[in-house]
Amino acid sequence: MPRTYSIGEFADEIGVHSQTVKRWCRNDDVDYTRTPGGDRRLPHRELLRLAGSARQTDRVALYARVSSHGQKENGDLDRQLDHLTEYAQGQGWSVENTYTDVGSGLNEDRRGLQTLCDEVETADYGRVLVTYEDRLTRFGFSYLERYFDCYGVTISVIDDETDTSVQEELVDDLIKLVASFSGKLYGMRSSKKQQVVDAVTAEVQTDG
Repeated sequence: MPRTYSIGEFADEIGVHSQTVKRWCRNDDVDYTRTPGGDRRLPHRELLRLAGSARQTDRVALYARVSSHGQKENGDLDRQLDHLTEYAQGQGWSVENTYTDVGSGLNEDRRGLQTLCDEVETADYGRVLVTYEDRLTRFGFSYLERYFDCYGVTISVIDDETDTSVQEELVDDLIKLVASFSGKLYGMRSSKKQQVVDAVTAEVQTDG
């Protein structure tokens, strides 16, 4: 969980009187939340900002993902990275780090994503570039945005959802979700589960 500070802790960390921090809160000069008991809590990113250590958004990291080793072997992963690098250079940004994964966007245990989340707190960049939201995660993108923002890091999506490979992955993920829920309903090895999966697969392939 991102670090937050009480009024007194925040004042001690930044070297001012607690009344000063209270005044900042009253004047909306700093962001804060309130606990169920009504106490103010200030996020770590505000400490970084006021201490002059806010992350520079012209220093970026790249995240790229493909769903299969076949896509990687076909060069899809390298093309993503090249596209992201070209975009960053076009903006005059410096690429500080790169994270990659081969796996479904439904999988939360991807090594590259886990490393990115672990390192974001102390990273020397202020922005993460991805081609599409789905490259980072199939679900919960807004939660990752909020988590990264707590450490002063912005997620920038550089493309619209028009890539056919993204659409193909969406179909694959849909079938995986159907298989998972059908397995829970009927049993992973049941014929009924397989019938449902086969029917959905046939339908989406016909529509495609």
